[in-house]
This record gives sequence, C-alpha cells and structure tokens, in this order.
Amino acid sequence: MAKFEEIGSFDYRVLNRVFARLLYDKLELVLIESNGHGQQPEAPFVSFDIISPYIPIDEYFDETDQEAFEAVVSFTAFGLDKSQTLQVTQAIRKTLTQFDTSLTLKASNIVLVEMMPTNVRSVPETVLDKHMVGFDARLRLRETFTDKTVETIAEVEFKKE
Repeated sequence: MAKFEEIGSFDYRVLNRVFARLLYDKLELVLIESNGHGQQPEAPFVSFDIISPYIPIDEYFDETDQEAFEAVVSFTAFGLDKSQTLQVTQAIRKTLTQFDTSLTLKASNIVLVEMMPTNVRSVPETVLDKHMVGFDARLRLRETFTDKTVETIAEVEFKKE
C-alpha cells in the first residue's frame, strides 16, 4: 500500500463508481472519466469530471473524525445531435432527483445538494459529429480521514467523593 493511502482520506474513485453504476442501471448510459484515456464509447454517453474536489462547509464544523465537505462535479452528455443530447441530459437530471437514487447515494455517503442549470457545451465547428450538453452538481460528502496520532479514550473512570 502506498503511503498516501495509509492516511485514509476521501477516495474520489467512489464518485466515479457510484455514478457509473447508477447511470448504467437506470438509463443504460456509459459514464467515462472526463479527459480519460482510451476509446470513447458510441454516443450517447456521459463524461464525468470532479471540478471542485473540496469545498469546506464551515471551518469550525467537525463531526467527530468524519467531517463533511462539498464538491462540485460535472456531467456532460455526448450525443449524435443536439436534440438527443438535450433529452439524455434531462433524463440524467430527472434520474438524479428520484427518491431511490437519493437512497443509493446516501448508502455511499453522498448527498445531492444542488444541480446547476443545463447548458450547451458543444464547441461550434470543432466537433461536428458529437454534441455536448451538461450541468454541474454540488455534492455533500464525508471525509474518511482519521487522525491516528491522537489516542482514543475508550474508558473514563469517575471517583465518588
């Protein structure tokens, strides 16, 4: 195990795994990491990017060792035409707001806080065979770091006087 893994800080790969499984199970859409390596799948598909990985909620807020923080992630749908891509994006938005989706996310300590507006992300005349539409979402996450340099008090004895 690498030294940095011993610290036990938040593993951002969890977000990729949870959203990839969710979008495939509910919409049969493949989710890829934005700017990742390899071949792109056939359209329609979705790219995922963590654009703001750590936003403190409150500098004084601390819930035991597992402090909550927020992150902003980006979902971008790729489609063969603009109409299809808009439809895919709206389907993703609706899926993320479903009750059973919130339960799935909660099981992985993920809470959807906010979804920003949908916007067209295609670059005119650069990529004519793929259209891009997407939105960003703000998530509340729980840090998994524990300070192993501090001893935990397991028992406290009281003296009666």
